[in-house]
Amino acid sequence: RAASRVARASDAATPNAVAVARVALFGYGAAEIPRVRELVDALRAAVEDSGVELGEIETRGVRASEMTSSVRGTYGEEDEDGVGERVVMLDGDAAKALMPDLKLEMNEEGFEGAVFGVFTEKLRLGTLGEAAKSVVEAHERYWNLKPTTEADSYDVNEHVDFEHEGAKDAWDLGRVTTAMAVSMDRAEVLDTASMARGEERLRSDSSHVVAIDGVVGEPLRAALLDALTEVGYDHFTETGPPPGKWNRETRDGLEGEDGESPPPSWGLTPETLEEVMKTDAVRTFRARLAALYPEYDIRTMPSDALEPDGVSGAWGGSSICSAIGNAAVYGDMFNWHIDMDPSQLDPSAPWVERYGSYVNRERGRPLFVSAMVYLNPGHWPAAFDAETLFLDPGTGTGVFVRPQPGRVVLMDQDILHRVSTPSQIAGVPRYSFVLKLCFFPKRTDEPQKMTLI
Repeated sequence: RAASRVARASDAATPNAVAVARVALFGYGAAEIPRVRELVDALRAAVEDSGVELGEIETRGVRASEMTSSVRGTYGEEDEDGVGERVVMLDGDAAKALMPDLKLEMNEEGFEGAVFGVFTEKLRLGTLGEAAKSVVEAHERYWNLKPTTEADSYDVNEHVDFEHEGAKDAWDLGRVTTAMAVSMDRAEVLDTASMARGEERLRSDSSHVVAIDGVVGEPLRAALLDALTEVGYDHFTETGPPPGKWNRETRDGLEGEDGESPPPSWGLTPETLEEVMKTDAVRTFRARLAALYPEYDIRTMPSDALEPDGVSGAWGGSSICSAIGNAAVYGDMFNWHIDMDPSQLDPSAPWVERYGSYVNRERGRPLFVSAMVYLNPGHWPAAFDAETLFLDPGTGTGVFVRPQPGRVVLMDQDILHRVSTPSQIAGVPRYSFVLKLCFFPKRTDEPQKMTLI
């Protein structure tokens, strides 16, 4: 593999290029820069051993105080704190010839993710800070990583109220009550920010589950269920969802260690899910979640950006979904699973390049949250089962939430959970709709504690 990398670099290099080139590191700590310099020197030597002369390549860090300096000027080598967004900028043909090898080697050496870019002629006319910002913004635009998108556009004041078939569901924060708020799965985890300083500090971490009533009123609940099924569908007697909108191809999680896939269950077809996501009901649901958590910008999880190299289906063979509909029926079997863990993403994922690899709830980084709403009409008796179960693997204990019309469950996406199958006497599916979301902290003056509680 190393030989093939050298061949690619050799092909990209400009013969007899001897001008001094640069690799500029933004947001890298003093302990990291020498390690990157070693990689750059080793790659340059490998290319030149193949007969292509590259010349000198400088590897330098950009201090926070130098962000207003000219690109054409000189800049320092160290940033003791490794603060700011992590960007690697390449200047000159010799530096560009090291790609994609440099990126691959840095990933394999365990460096935290970074956005890569080049100094174009236009960027050379500005400051270092402007160049880095331009590259980061281009990465965000291409991979749909900004906190809000056109598809998620909603106004908290305009869209929190809802009307369905003449029935009004006015938003009232005063009616919202917390049925349960639990912290579980406590552990000491790596504080990723400390790595840029050459340290490996630990932080105390716990996952959270919150069950809330009053967020989704009866008109909004009915509209969401109509969108998932059909207007006029009899949810009190029909033993399954309408097959035109649903199929039995949904699976909880990826293949297990034994190579076996989880058993399939009812899920919305991709076409139906796409239409559901465009409805006013889903927009109102998002707006109400944003009203509950005004300290965050809330948006749908950008699925493709979480895949290796941004290729849909490249992680485990199944595409990552940002929303899902469930219609659990008697006889189904559901696996314990998590929805997403940002610390387990592939280093080549565009999300990791922008925000790094980190344990969910790291201070100041986007929080992965799933928002589930139960949609069956009328009271759901205890004898019908179909609770959502949450497990603390370390203690072998857990909690459950019983379905009730319009009840919302918010959970950190890396908490282990599963659906409990409806009992035989239930006779009907237990419907729910899940939005997989990213909570972006609004505060930029200091890192914000990331928690649902």
